Amino acid sequence: MLSNLYLHYVLDLWFEKAIKPRLRGEAHLIRYIDDFIVCFQYRSDAIRFQEVLRKRLNKFKLELEPSKTRLIEFGRFASNHAKARGRKKPETLYFLGFTHYCTRNRKGNFMVGRKTEKQRLKRSIGKVQETMRKIRHRSIEEQVRQINQMLQGHYAYYGMAGNMRWLIKVYQATDFYWRRMLSSRSRKSYVTWKDFQELKTLFPLARPKLFIPYYRMKVYAML
Repeated sequence: MLSNLYLHYVLDLWFEKAIKPRLRGEAHLIRYIDDFIVCFQYRSDAIRFQEVLRKRLNKFKLELEPSKTRLIEFGRFASNHAKARGRKKPETLYFLGFTHYCTRNRKGNFMVGRKTEKQRLKRSIGKVQETMRKIRHRSIEEQVRQINQMLQGHYAYYGMAGNMRWLIKVYQATDFYWRRMLSSRSRKSYVTWKDFQELKTLFPLARPKLFIPYYRMKVYAML
């Protein structure tokens, strides 16, 4: 809480009052606790801001994390510019557990694509598997209740339009591993796929769900 209030003064207010009026084009700051992204219409504004930002943070004994600090081109022209420079695709950015990338919709217009960041995906699957190992000797009803709590929590955070493929990966990994854990409860507890499917009709796993579909994206972001 204190760090959040501190950065509100050090960064948020300073950006709105001192930086934006001096910029050539539009700019937007998106911050969550101590992670933030700043979007600029012009590259020259971004370069100037990066220089003064370091000085501003040093003034308060703060500094940028080098491994997380990058200046990239991102937007509707990024793909064409990347191809002109000999790259197949523009750079991507990682923010709040998502990989954000440039793509196009069915009409061919630019849009921001989002998918679960690889390390976050691996971590989420690992946590579900660890839980299943710990509770494998409990009742089926208790197991499926705890597993579904974790799955629903994952879907609620990562269930954003365009990310269904990665939600399905978590579901499939959970489905496969649960049968494996049920089969390891004793020497005689092997569960065939047929038996497992019948079990899931009585105790179904939570299916992937999008909590923020495309038609609601405009409420949260303006492209």
